[in-house]
Amino acid sequence: MRWINSEGTTTSNSGSNKSNRRRPLPRWIKGSIRITGLLLILSFAVVGPISLWGSGSVFTLANTIFMFFNQNLADAGLRAESVILQGHRYETSKKITEVLQIKRDTPMLSIDLIAARSRLEALPWIRVASVEREFPSTVRVRIVERRPLALWQRKNQLVLVDDEGIVITSQNLERFHNLLILVGKDAPKHAVSLITMLAREPDLQQRVNAAVRVGARRWNIRMDNGIFVRLPENRAQDAWHRLATLERKHKLLKQDLLSIDLRIPDHLIVRTRAGQLNNEHKVNNRRGKRT
Repeated sequence: MRWINSEGTTTSNSGSNKSNRRRPLPRWIKGSIRITGLLLILSFAVVGPISLWGSGSVFTLANTIFMFFNQNLADAGLRAESVILQGHRYETSKKITEVLQIKRDTPMLSIDLIAARSRLEALPWIRVASVEREFPSTVRVRIVERRPLALWQRKNQLVLVDDEGIVITSQNLERFHNLLILVGKDAPKHAVSLITMLAREPDLQQRVNAAVRVGARRWNIRMDNGIFVRLPENRAQDAWHRLATLERKHKLLKQDLLSIDLRIPDHLIVRTRAGQLNNEHKVNNRRGKRT
């Protein structure tokens, strides 16, 4: 079996040295249809449609005719010789091959496309798949994979989640070390809106390495230096923008702080490391100064 990826490179299954040249199909159509038609006419003329239906023989007959017709098509060249894979990046070709269960020289009409697609979509990386026949001898597989969005910490273990909050895998997470870490029961469901908000202040976003969902209603953001930024439940975007403005002007993240509390509008409450003291500052939004 030849497996061809979206770039056009080809790999072959071991133990297969058969020629991949397609055989011409000059006579199978008329011959197969003629024989099939004669069988149908003969069966219904001799046995009769009522007795066939009543005895269930009609289904046996139909299956026999299909198998005969399918074999004639396969003998004429309609056998699976190559599979073209498109759209896969994270899921391996080996795993896809195992799940498809399509062997070389399988008659094309014997391939259960629906079952093959269902098996593919059961793989954790694959969101949507399609499996199609391209006569005479090619099967085309198109895959849409899940998009890795963040790492979710649950039960003291990190798992990879996509933009729908679906868990993809807990294995081989090293390549996703740069993704945001989420904490909280419902954190994955709200991750897209959070990351969209953070991205509106890209300089500040680069300093973020974790986000904790608090009470299923708001976020605490952990910066790369250990400072926690407490965002409000409502108008979190405004608070995040206000922090970015203050950071550009006053370099808050360079100060010896434990936390920055933005939950009260027009106020900035900081807790310092020295003495665990609270300092409250009222922000004048029009002048951009602290008082």
